[in-house]
Amino acid sequence: MAEAGREFSGSLDLAGLARLAPLLASRQGALTVSLLLDRDEAGTRYLAGRVAGQLQLECQRCLGAMEFALDSDFRLGLVRSEEEAARLPPGYEPLLVGTDPMSLADIVEDEVLLALPIVALHREPHPCAAQQHQEPPPEGEQRENPFAVLAQLKRDK
Repeated sequence: MAEAGREFSGSLDLAGLARLAPLLASRQGALTVSLLLDRDEAGTRYLAGRVAGQLQLECQRCLGAMEFALDSDFRLGLVRSEEEAARLPPGYEPLLVGTDPMSLADIVEDEVLLALPIVALHREPHPCAAQQHQEPPPEGEQRENPFAVLAQLKRDK
């Protein structure tokens, strides 16, 4: 397809992305995807793409839903071996291809997973529900030290 310069565009339902599903608070919606398989002026076969959409991720602080605006561009050099991957020009990430057909949806899902934050957290303008409902410690009340038992054991020896 890269030899023919194929171009694809459309939408990809979030419900069909099984590896992404555990990270989502909601599987409703779709991603907008555009892909181009082509060759550059040096003869390198590549897959260039863009994926965009709104994701509902699970905040790792409060476990509530949070909006994440995804807008990611990628450029993958199509290679058949690790030696070819080492010779790719700058600006390409290697994509190892074989004789078996590859699923474009799986490649797009890989790129979405790579574009997600390492830890999904609400941003400061929109604090987590967990932060909003924290009660301040009562004033004047002495909290028991959780290591007091260990200190007592040390004294007993």
